[in-house]
Amino acid sequence: MWRLIAYLTGAAAATGYTEHDPYKLPQLYQLDNYDRCLSQPEGLYCLGTFRLTANKPNAVYNSLKDYSSEPRNFDRTLLHRGYCLSTRCPSSERNSTSRFERCVEQDALAPGLSASLQSYTCTTQDDLRVPHAISIPQRAFIVVVCVILFLNAVGTLYDYVARGEGKNKLLLAWSVRANWNRLFAIYENGDPRLSALAPAQGIRVLLLALVMMTHASEILHKIYLYNPEFFEQVLQYSATILVRNGTSLVQAFFVLSNFLFAYRLLLFSKQIKLNLTHLPLCIVYRLARLSPVHLLVVGFAATWWQHSGDGPQWAATVGAESQVCSKKFWTHALYLNNFFYSEEHCLLQTWFLAVDMQLFIVASVLMLYLVQKKKNPVPVLTLLFFLSCLLNAGLAYKNEWKSLLYIMVPENVRNTFRGIPSFNQFYIAPWGSLPACLIGLLTAQIHFNMQEQGYKISKHRWFVWLTHMSIPLHVMWILAGNRMLQHSSRAATALYVAVERPVFAVLAAMTLLGFANNVDNHFHRLAAWRGWAALGRMSLSVLMLHWLVNMQLAGARRTLTEVNILNIGADLLSTWWWTHVAALPLTLLVESPAQRTLTALLV
Repeated sequence: MWRLIAYLTGAAAATGYTEHDPYKLPQLYQLDNYDRCLSQPEGLYCLGTFRLTANKPNAVYNSLKDYSSEPRNFDRTLLHRGYCLSTRCPSSERNSTSRFERCVEQDALAPGLSASLQSYTCTTQDDLRVPHAISIPQRAFIVVVCVILFLNAVGTLYDYVARGEGKNKLLLAWSVRANWNRLFAIYENGDPRLSALAPAQGIRVLLLALVMMTHASEILHKIYLYNPEFFEQVLQYSATILVRNGTSLVQAFFVLSNFLFAYRLLLFSKQIKLNLTHLPLCIVYRLARLSPVHLLVVGFAATWWQHSGDGPQWAATVGAESQVCSKKFWTHALYLNNFFYSEEHCLLQTWFLAVDMQLFIVASVLMLYLVQKKKNPVPVLTLLFFLSCLLNAGLAYKNEWKSLLYIMVPENVRNTFRGIPSFNQFYIAPWGSLPACLIGLLTAQIHFNMQEQGYKISKHRWFVWLTHMSIPLHVMWILAGNRMLQHSSRAATALYVAVERPVFAVLAAMTLLGFANNVDNHFHRLAAWRGWAALGRMSLSVLMLHWLVNMQLAGARRTLTEVNILNIGADLLSTWWWTHVAALPLTLLVESPAQRTLTALLV
């Protein structure tokens, strides 16, 4: 145990776990001094990835191939180099590609190996000096931001002049003071049925922290590392299954989102007769909730993000992703970014918003239809839940999809699972999260029925026990992945795809029902803390911003990054802090005014 702790904190010496010692192989990453290189008049700095090959039998190349054949290792036949060509390999040749390849072969490779350039970026001193021309999309973004600031200024001034008693709801919707008060308000005298769900804000904050932790580790895979062996060796330890197999906890977001939607819809159905004609209104409200923040952040990423910093790794990380955002902006506007160019990712977490919107439309049609027909939805939703699980099992078996547990290895993470159908066709696809959506709707209907009938499920000891066990059961289900890794047959992996996410969804529903029925335990008291309320209300802005902030911090690094648990934690804390700093004005100036404007127009 102490040996594990020492290793994880970087104190223990790294040890090989295959027949090849990783420290005897060519260094995976190298970076020359970027600023010193470009301070020279003829400075040329190139960063790129090279594929190693050997035309004749070669012992070093065989070692690289053997080492790379182990899935938990990085592909060592790919070398990543950032070289100051003007210093390291002076030459009058103008072809930077061949010059870069020859420099790597001369300077870094064993005899008999050749390197072919796969991707690269080069920077000269002139590139840093010449100001870039402002494009039409960049101008459009500035105009949008100026309009938003103007509306907030007018609304705040109106609210100030009216001393908080203004009658114009449209202007008050853009009052920063009013939105600040709403953000930090505590609604103690509201609907007790909705007040019982206050711990949901704490759940949001906790889940977002776990998402940020996972993404902090993932982003470190994408930059140049001093000790990439850390990510290879850490997979030996069973404890890492909590991260590798914990990604399906995001299903709790779908359960929570659909539970709240269906429950509010059922409460509203007692006041007004609902039918499918209300579908457009539901969609409009959802778009007003998501689109302003979503498109503003993606718009920034597509226009100004790549110009907000520099460094040897900047163009290959932030710059490359910014270009993807520009290319995929229209898919984000239509919430189809998980279908079009699905292997290219602009702000990785936005797949969740696309799936959430797609499933919201399904949930809206389903709930409005069931409410209109006045049939008992529980049997229908239960049947659909099991059918969705069977659908995923069948698709997984046919297409040989696997859970993220099987494919979360260093090289896949570095490439954001490019070329891995299990990720692009299942993990970020709506059918993969459909069972969680249906569980959320089913849980809301069951909870609503019990309230209508005056049934107190919390009086049953078995229900209280299950609620207390829901969090430990989450952990136990994650740890069960260690056993599943021993089964790699097509049928076994398809079966696991069919049950992994639904089990998380059912456990999340148990926790949610416990909160809704005021079952008291330590986790309930923690989640119900009032301090989470404001952070929870900023959850959409936090979700949208955290990847951008983390990439900004990582992409600007000038040197190789040492990876250990403390450094990952430092990245997480820095990202968490700066994300919330940025999320506060985004929530006050964009998200809240947009929602209140729609309410003022329609109510």
